[in-house]
Amino acid sequence: MAKRQPADLRITIADTSQGLSIVMPCRRSWLVICFLGFWICGWGVGEVMVTSQLLNGDAPLLGEVFMLTWLGVWTVGGLFAIYAWLWQVMGKEIVLVHGQTFKTRRDIGGFGFDNEYDLVQMRDVRVGHLDVNPFDFSSSLQLWGVGGGVIAFNYGARTYRFGAGLDEAEAKQIVTAIKQRYRIPSSART
Repeated sequence: MAKRQPADLRITIADTSQGLSIVMPCRRSWLVICFLGFWICGWGVGEVMVTSQLLNGDAPLLGEVFMLTWLGVWTVGGLFAIYAWLWQVMGKEIVLVHGQTFKTRRDIGGFGFDNEYDLVQMRDVRVGHLDVNPFDFSSSLQLWGVGGGVIAFNYGARTYRFGAGLDEAEAKQIVTAIKQRYRIPSSART
């Protein structure tokens, strides 16, 4: 019987001059990377063929309306697939806590968007369970590795999540690191 070795830590938790820094690389799924790569190639062919047919203008008017509508939906789907593929290949989540600012960032090759929260308003940072709800957009994106997360916190009347693709043990280390350095209440003040 083979003895299992402990898994290496994928996350980086560091105290810097800017405050607490946590870097969480995307958990890569080779099945998703290969599937999306293949799908994007087919998407590109469809995009070029329909665009060239529209530009030639030899289809009937009703056909052109359908093709234009199809091209719009196809383009949006392709852009999402490219984003998901890039996320799988080089994505990472970054958390920076500095002063009273708690910032999360979904970064792909140096590009991304920040979400900033007031640390004083945050409540109940915890390792949550993932609810997969096919009718919730954010929840359905978890299949592709781009939505949700296992670490949750309350902010006003909403719950926010980060740490997509983390194992429970990694998530617990992050929550412990945040709670050790910052006092975040467990429930709303009354």
